[in-house]
Amino acid sequence: MARAGLFRDRITFQRMASTVDAYGNTTGAWSDLASRHADFREKLGKETIEGGALQDVAATMRVRADTVTSAITAADRVTARGITWAIRSITQVDAAGELLEMLLEKGVAS
Repeated sequence: MARAGLFRDRITFQRMASTVDAYGNTTGAWSDLASRHADFREKLGKETIEGGALQDVAATMRVRADTVTSAITAADRVTARGITWAIRSITQVDAAGELLEMLLEKGVAS
């Protein structure tokens, strides 16, 4: 179990809510899904090569797993420290399934 003092940042998960207008076009807007405390760590100048393409992994974030955070996917996004971050991957950190770690990238069109 991670110490409570590490979870200092308040983050908000957002999900795209799509609707169909009168003309049959699908439109969407981001809406807040949940807010949690997280262990948020920005990484300066961190780059990885994935699938032959250079990608900027700007931050990692750990949150406690619960019914809401376990349902988060890479299609969702996070707002933290006044910046919107795209979720690149989600992994379970510990064997008990109590912590989730997310790789985040900022400056991505969403």
